[in-house]
Amino acid sequence: MSQLKKKYKKTRIEFKKELTTAVKENKALAMLIIETYTAWQHTRHITKIWAMFRNPSYSDFQRDYSDNLMGKHITGRVDIWRSLHFGGEKDLCNKYKYEIPEVYAMGDALGIAYKHLRN
Repeated sequence: MSQLKKKYKKTRIEFKKELTTAVKENKALAMLIIETYTAWQHTRHITKIWAMFRNPSYSDFQRDYSDNLMGKHITGRVDIWRSLHFGGEKDLCNKYKYEIPEVYAMGDALGIAYKHLRN
């Protein structure tokens, strides 16, 4: 894991500097990042629930979910790059989209957003 972090370290530092500048100028971008993170966590939670369908010991859960909740909530594609693109930071998105894994970019962006909204 640490080798992977070292691989992206220089690129992540540059990404953080540019994103920090963008967030200082636009506080709404910081809120967008936080909302994107929340939606991302909801999608991960729902995906874990769907994974429970594979376990035969949850047959009652499978029936209840299928009868009462299936189709009521649709998850879409939620990622930090899409939020940055439509948040007005197309250059930032295009420059780093394929350079940094999404998980690291989401964590870095969330840290910057919280830091600048607290001040």
